[in-house]
Amino acid sequence: MQNNKVSFSIKVKEEIINNFPAQRHCRIAEIASIIACSGRITPNALIVECENERITQKYFTLLKKTFNIKSDAFEQKGLFSVVVKNKEDVLTILQAVNILNGACEYQPIKGLVSDVLLKNSCCKRAFLKTVFQFIGTVSDPLKSKQLEYVCTNENHANQIMRILNYFELDAKINVRRNKYYVVYVRSKTAVGDFLRIVEAPLATIEYEQAMVLKEVANKTNRQNNCDVANSAKAIDAAYKQLEDIKYLNECIGLENLSEQLQSVAKIRLENPDLGLKDLGELMTPPLGKSGVNHRLRKISELAQKYREKDT
Repeated sequence: MQNNKVSFSIKVKEEIINNFPAQRHCRIAEIASIIACSGRITPNALIVECENERITQKYFTLLKKTFNIKSDAFEQKGLFSVVVKNKEDVLTILQAVNILNGACEYQPIKGLVSDVLLKNSCCKRAFLKTVFQFIGTVSDPLKSKQLEYVCTNENHANQIMRILNYFELDAKINVRRNKYYVVYVRSKTAVGDFLRIVEAPLATIEYEQAMVLKEVANKTNRQNNCDVANSAKAIDAAYKQLEDIKYLNECIGLENLSEQLQSVAKIRLENPDLGLKDLGELMTPPLGKSGVNHRLRKISELAQKYREKDT
């Protein structure tokens, strides 16, 4: 049966792609990020192409809202493209995203966005949101807690890490298969903060609910493990008490013990599975847990004394 469950990463991407920045400088930061990730410049056009139609639709709209520029959008063999052919429009875009400098010299793209465009924290958010659409993933919060950006360019990875750490997310880089530079965050708090930073409130709620469920499950498991461990200790202690009582009975006879030790020994022999509290309630008069434990300890000490004599 085919699994149609939508991954958590896709949910995050679908939520943040619908967010259009109100400020022009943030829209330019998003345009620059899209061009950096999937753009190319030819002698006749500026082309952005990728497999995600939603990204190209957003880019098309951003160009219209920001520069009032007309572009062509089309799909071919599963690849969606937005093409700007007018030379003046191309120059306007390239100058705005700081790829074309004042001397009309092209700056290399290679995934990087000019730091000039990322001075404001809101523009940094726009950058993280947009680049996440292309190379970001967030693991299912019920399984693990990890955010990743997978880059093929070390400088691109360093820029992403630097901006994540601007928001104090403790991002690091790991080189994978000597080919990919993986920027990652592995703190459950930091991943939750990232979702808020990129303005994905629905994903943030789902993530935090999952964290609560995991904490409750972990707490229950810890409690169960503790209960199992305590039960095992109680069983071991009861077994040792029975062995000591049987040894004393064979060695000197229980009738030669004090009345207090005789009574607790007989109760323990008759009720090998009961805890100390329940044993005390069966005695006449009833005895507290600590009192029962004290008498059984005396029996163990006495048994140990006679064992030492036998050796």
